[in-house]
Amino acid sequence: MSVQGNYAGNLLQPVTINLAGTSLTEVGTVNGNMSTVVSSFVFANPTAGAVDCSLYWYEAATATDYLLWMKSVATETTEIISDMPIRLRAGDKIKAIGAASVRVTLISMEMYPLSPMR
Repeated sequence: MSVQGNYAGNLLQPVTINLAGTSLTEVGTVNGNMSTVVSSFVFANPTAGAVDCSLYWYEAATATDYLLWMKSVATETTEIISDMPIRLRAGDKIKAIGAASVRVTLISMEMYPLSPMR
C-alpha cells in the first residue's frame, strides 16, 4: 500500500510590508518546489480613515490574479483572518491592495510530502 500526502510543518517567519497605495503589491511568493500554506493574514490600518483592503492570489500556472478577500478596515484597527488557508505552489504569489501606510502580514507554513513507511 502506498500513502501519499503532505503534512504542515516549519512555520515560516512572518512576511510583513507597508502597502504603497491602491495598486497591487506583492507580499509573498513561493520559491522552490515546496508547497506553502498561508495560514493567516493581517491588515493593520493606522490611518485616520477606513481603508478598502483586498488580498489576491497570483496563480503562476495561469498568470492570473484572483481576488480572495476584501473588506473595509476601520481606522486604527486590525483585521485578522485565520480561517481561510491558502495553498500555494512554486511561483504563486500573494498580493494586496490598500492605502499607503496600511500594513499587511502573512503567516505561512511549508508542506512536507509524506514518505511511505518501509
